[in-house]
Amino acid sequence: MLLVSYIRTWPLGSDEAEMALGRRWTAEEIRGDLLDTLNVAFARLSGSRLYMPELPAFANLFKELAALKDRYPRLRINLSVGGWGADGFSDMAFSQESRAEFVSDVLAWLTRHNLDGIDIDWEYPVGPEGGQVIKSRPEDAENYIHLLADLREGLARLSAEQGRTFSLTTAVPAAAWFPRTIDLVRVQEQVDYLKLMSYDLYGSWSPTTGHTANLYPSPGDPGGWSVDQAVRSYLEAGVQPEKLLLGVPFYARAWRGVPAQNHGLFQPFASGAYEHGLSYTELKKGFLTDANFARYWDEEAQAAWLYDGDLFISYEDPQALAAKAAYVREKGLAGVMIWEYCHDLSAECLKTLHAALKDA
Repeated sequence: MLLVSYIRTWPLGSDEAEMALGRRWTAEEIRGDLLDTLNVAFARLSGSRLYMPELPAFANLFKELAALKDRYPRLRINLSVGGWGADGFSDMAFSQESRAEFVSDVLAWLTRHNLDGIDIDWEYPVGPEGGQVIKSRPEDAENYIHLLADLREGLARLSAEQGRTFSLTTAVPAAAWFPRTIDLVRVQEQVDYLKLMSYDLYGSWSPTTGHTANLYPSPGDPGGWSVDQAVRSYLEAGVQPEKLLLGVPFYARAWRGVPAQNHGLFQPFASGAYEHGLSYTELKKGFLTDANFARYWDEEAQAAWLYDGDLFISYEDPQALAAKAAYVREKGLAGVMIWEYCHDLSAECLKTLHAALKDA
């Protein structure tokens, strides 16, 4: 069972004021012994070439990654390209020439920085009905697969040159439309793993409060979606379980002005809170030990929440993570993918997953 985590390159924190301090992680803070792979997020696209928007502010990023490699030689470090709102994929993937330029640049980055692979986080090829925030076209469905195939071919060449393996992964949404739109059987032929972003099922964009990453459906849930339903939609589309990594969040979603009915669950709200997500570190420091907040557990959904009569917080705690790990083992999935490491630099959540997946 694999343990894979994204790690951010922008400043740490759960709000603008904290992030304005500009603090970033160091290699000494990362428990590489508890991970198989670390995905560095994010590189972006400028035409068919890569750039890192957090450079030069995080000037020592690649020195820290090199230090991690020295400390944990078995840890694979991949570069993730894209992320929410990252544009340019549809144009880059549209022609064989632009894809070839992109692949060439990717190989140069991997070689220059001694990285182990590339992760494509295109959100999303074609896009859901009703549109999305980035440019898309119907041809994306086919060009996405061409892009992955070109990358696989390029990585094979690089592997032959350097005598080591390079990995290719892709992030995919926990949404019903994607398996209906994209030929996932052909996708899995090109990639090592599909990383299911099985979180953000509820947020400030939703009409009510709700579980952000409930494992199973919850009675009374107006949204009616769950992690299990998302997984099954991928398996039914032909994805082999050993190709699928289950995403878990190390952050919470929160809402203010929530009425007390049902302890705040599936209720209207006045506003969202913590736009960037509330990290598990902040939860421990300011909420889990606050006597004003009660913890509730949805047995059917296998999900926890906090509520103080006004603020509703949906979060992943050790009990929920243990349930996810048991699910991964039961379904024969490849392992777990985490978003993201810096939300819990104490590694408390990571230790829970490691014990459940590696020591069980």
